[in-house]
Amino acid sequence: MSVPLSIAPVFRGRALATIGACWLLVVGIAAVGAPLLAPFDPLEFDPFVRLSSPGWPHLFGTDHFGRDSLSRAIYGARMVILIGSGSVLIALVAGGLIGMLSAYFVRLGHLLMRIVDVLMAFPALLLALVLMTLLERSVLNTVIVIGIVYATTTARIVFGMTLKLKRDVFVDAAICSGAGHASVLFRHILPNLVSPMLVQASFIFAFAQLQAAALDFLGLGLPPEVPSWGNMLSEERIYVTRAPWLLIFPGALIILSVFSMNLVGDALRDNIDPRFKDDIAGV
Repeated sequence: MSVPLSIAPVFRGRALATIGACWLLVVGIAAVGAPLLAPFDPLEFDPFVRLSSPGWPHLFGTDHFGRDSLSRAIYGARMVILIGSGSVLIALVAGGLIGMLSAYFVRLGHLLMRIVDVLMAFPALLLALVLMTLLERSVLNTVIVIGIVYATTTARIVFGMTLKLKRDVFVDAAICSGAGHASVLFRHILPNLVSPMLVQASFIFAFAQLQAAALDFLGLGLPPEVPSWGNMLSEERIYVTRAPWLLIFPGALIILSVFSMNLVGDALRDNIDPRFKDDIAGV
């Protein structure tokens, strides 16, 4: 049987991981309550206050269009949750299914894992750039591309874990009792993969933020009118000497979110089934 993760033991004695989890909770609250929390419309132009320094009422200052940077940062939290969650879902479903089928059906695995190996030969950002050049800039396409990029890593990890589980006694018992392939895969093997896949999801969520910010910075990610931390960096980089706060605030938010998610992922990894620690350690 699988060893389920319990929230309390995961963060016990881990002050940094607890702080990271609290920060992610703040980001989630900002994403959900953005219309209530944002002091201004993030798309409203006001040329009379363009490039204003941080102060009242614009606590994060304003950009070159006079838009309130704090409001744009709060609405940008929505993209953090949307892109992170969507990428995790695609990566776990696609990568997990490929990894399980490849480990269980050996001949199919030879084909699927060679395709995965070819895709993994490309750096993640380069693969994302290639895929985005084939598609138009949109939130959906960004989520799909980042999900595909990390589905390869997920497939490789799930492949290794499924190979271990495939040799366990409970799988042999299920086969001897007459269970079909689908039953063995989804009723016996998959439940044992839930905990390590949750750990993998935490790291994908963090890496997805870096990829999304990089794509936005290079002009191949979200449409420019969508408030996101990456777009804020991309649009204001030419004002780095005149208005450095326009890059400091979104950059700090990206760093804090990625670092917090990695801390939470490390805490989860230390509490998973010992059989899979080596598989997750290289993530």
